[in-house]
Formats: sequence, structure tokens, C-alpha cells
Amino acid sequence: MERKPAPVAFFTERSLASFLAVSDRTIRNWIRRGELPSYKLGASRRIDPADVEDFLARHRDEAA
Repeated sequence: MERKPAPVAFFTERSLASFLAVSDRTIRNWIRRGELPSYKLGASRRIDPADVEDFLARHRDEAA
């Protein structure tokens, strides 16, 4: 019997905002500008953790 991979736990706008210590509005702005991909499911959005990792890597400040 094959095991199915564990489902990916997606972020909501609010949970990602809390995780990154920014406002919900900041998350929505990043999504609106196309900087952070998301999935629209009904009236809510979900963000893939892999997309968050890519976003953070692109915005890393190497000078610090």
C-alpha cells in the first residue's frame, strides 16, 4: 500500500502576515503587484509555502 504525501499547509493572508510580522495589507499589496503568487478559492486566498520561500529569497538583503 502506497502512502500519500502529507498535504501542503497553505498560508492564508492573515497567517502569512503574522508569520512575517507584517500587516495583512502588505500581503495583499505583494499579491496585487504580482510579487507573491497566490490561489483564489472563493472569497479567500491561499499562499503556497514554496512561493513564500522564493519570495523571501528574491528579497534577501545580502549587504547586511
